[in-house]
Amino acid sequence: MAIIGIGVDMEEISRFKNAEEKLLKRVFTDAELAFCFKSVKPWERLAARFCAKEAAFKALPFKEIAFKNIEVKTSQDGKPNLVIYDERANGLDIKLSLSHTDTAAIAFVVVSE
Repeated sequence: MAIIGIGVDMEEISRFKNAEEKLLKRVFTDAELAFCFKSVKPWERLAARFCAKEAAFKALPFKEIAFKNIEVKTSQDGKPNLVIYDERANGLDIKLSLSHTDTAAIAFVVVSE
C-alpha cells in the first residue's frame, strides 16, 4: 500500500467547552454527539473528533467534503476509526490516532491506497 496523504491537527480543548449547539450540529453527527456527551468531559472528545475531521481534510486526496461526512467511530476495543461517507473514499485505507491532554487534543490521519 502506498501512502497518498497524511494529516495532523491540534486544537485547544477550551474552544469546545462553550460551543454553540448550532455549531456542534453542523460539525458532528448525532452518533458522535451522543458518544461525546456520555462523558463527564465531553469537550475533550469533541475536540479530538474535530481534530480528526481536520486531519482527514488534509490527508484525503479530494478536498470538497462536509464535516458530517467524516465520522469518528469507536470500536468495541476502544480504538477510533474514521468513516468517510463519500464514494471517492472507496478502496482507501484510512488510519486514525487520537490523543488529548487536559488542554489540547490532537489527531493524526494516514490515507493509503
